[in-house]
Amino acid sequence: MILNPAFNLGKPWRRSTKLMVASHGKSGFPRPLVAATNELNMGPGPREEGLGRRRRAVLDALLVPRDARGIVLACGFVAVAALGVSLVLFGDPLGYAYLLGAAMGYFFLQTRLVPTVLWLLISFGGAAGAKAGNASDWIVCGFGLLLAGVSLLHVPAAFRCAVDVPIRKSSRNLEGSGIRTSRNLEVESVAAGVPLDGLKPTNGRVESSDPAAAKPSLVDAGQQSHSSGVSIRAHGRLRLDFNGRDLTQRLNEQPRLEFLLSYLLARAISGAGAIDRPALADVVAPRISTGSRLDRLRKQLHALQLTLGSGAKVLLRVTNTHVSLDLTPVVCDIRDLHELSAQLVRRKALIGAELAGQTRRMLDSSAGEFLAGFNDLDHQVTGGQSTASDTVSGVRILVAGWRADLVKSLADHDEAGGHPQHSIAYLKSGLVESPDRRDLARLLVRAYLQTGQTARATELSLEYELT
Repeated sequence: MILNPAFNLGKPWRRSTKLMVASHGKSGFPRPLVAATNELNMGPGPREEGLGRRRRAVLDALLVPRDARGIVLACGFVAVAALGVSLVLFGDPLGYAYLLGAAMGYFFLQTRLVPTVLWLLISFGGAAGAKAGNASDWIVCGFGLLLAGVSLLHVPAAFRCAVDVPIRKSSRNLEGSGIRTSRNLEVESVAAGVPLDGLKPTNGRVESSDPAAAKPSLVDAGQQSHSSGVSIRAHGRLRLDFNGRDLTQRLNEQPRLEFLLSYLLARAISGAGAIDRPALADVVAPRISTGSRLDRLRKQLHALQLTLGSGAKVLLRVTNTHVSLDLTPVVCDIRDLHELSAQLVRRKALIGAELAGQTRRMLDSSAGEFLAGFNDLDHQVTGGQSTASDTVSGVRILVAGWRADLVKSLADHDEAGGHPQHSIAYLKSGLVESPDRRDLARLLVRAYLQTGQTARATELSLEYELT
């Protein structure tokens, strides 16, 4: 996933080609999405639950517009429908034409061509009737010309379509089981061997004894190299920050949006890439019909963009067909953990004191389950019927493996330095998270023996069948 600088929420949205959908142009949101150039202008995100949602659903079902232009035109077409009914009652077949025109105009209200043509036809019909001797038809003629002018006004940006942002392919060539990093690292993928796409790594710090790999601090470099202002912390409960503004509470108040963002984050970390809209709709709303799923997804994506504000243009990638998160311009703790882990795995020698200190800090800061509480959130939003929890569980396995790599390097350093007791707690935690890591078990047995804990060393050796 590559940052697209051309992406801008302030640009006009292009119209969808699916003009025959009954709810076209009337998404029900109370205001258009305008250019968000200042985070101080971000207001509260739209409600996803409660009476407001039910009221919106009723208005959406009736195709009631919310903008001034749409309201004026809607009132006009209602008046035309009333005129058509009166003509039909008096036996004039022209009334059926008025009724058909009113219905077409109402369904295509948030377009410019259809309402303009219909109002011009109505005005011409009024002029023809006036010249035939019915002077009152001049009112119809003037009324049609006036509303034809209103129809030519710009359609509000929120009713033009979903954001269309091309997803550019990376210029880097990755192996089928690799992770996108600055050095095309190869690691084990989630469950099915999928490459971890979208993880552009930050630089790590190594000791001066290895000048070929000497780089600035991993965490510091990551924070300096990303100027988007978006920061994501996924160890523990999801936390989202934009230019110092904590958006976590706004997400917590809207469980559907938190679920959607968490799932997209897990996919980005696992390297699954962009997901097509029908598949994503099946994940976020598995218990409803297909058409309703897509409509709900469209509304949730719009609501998520409003909630993220200016941060959406660098984080959320939405096209007419696919949705994804771009972690390239974002400060992300998971990416920092992965890059440091990959750096240590590549090393052929023991780490030095400086990198050992950085590794210890990373282990301390990354303690906690990836997206803690997601399973409960899944049950709350989907009733546990989606596949989202499987994706998150796969990423948790990856994260545990990265942490185990850090623990091994740190334990080797502490043992060589004559302080094996310093890494015992990290080794025990690493074995709890990755119980299949026999290399950690061997290191812990040696640490127990060197610190005089013979009974524990024997017990662990028997448990892992170590010689």
